[in-house]
Amino acid sequence: MSIEECLDIGVEKIILGSAAIKDKNFLKHACEKFPDKIALGLDAKDGYLSVSGWKESSNQLTLDFLKEINDYGVSRLIYTDIDRDGMKQSPNFNETMKVAEISYCPVIISGGVSSIDDVKKAKKLKNVEGIIVGKAVYDGDIKLEELVKEDA
Repeated sequence: MSIEECLDIGVEKIILGSAAIKDKNFLKHACEKFPDKIALGLDAKDGYLSVSGWKESSNQLTLDFLKEINDYGVSRLIYTDIDRDGMKQSPNFNETMKVAEISYCPVIISGGVSSIDDVKKAKKLKNVEGIIVGKAVYDGDIKLEELVKEDA
């Protein structure tokens, strides 16, 4: 299914990952053709972007890549620290803050959320729009009721 087909059936945002990292021209064209509809997933390990389901390092520093594509018109970034994902050791707030500081668009944190305190901390960060909570909810460390209260 193409980006256009997805948008035609009502999808609000398209998240691009490896294909966009491997081919910046593809990303740029998608952003130009579909303004405010393209989000970009950046998965990093030790500061370097990973692609192909985290199997390959792109040998590209996350921050350098972001500087190169920052003016393409990406509407959101979803930043995942691979080393933290599913580990419930708190997100990599230091690296996320660097990404958010450079980014021209809002950032969503992913990977490592361990407690409601991580959610509260994310809410205070500049240019951070959200946080993805997974395993901590599945394991019961964070109750959905707590998240609803945090949204109020």
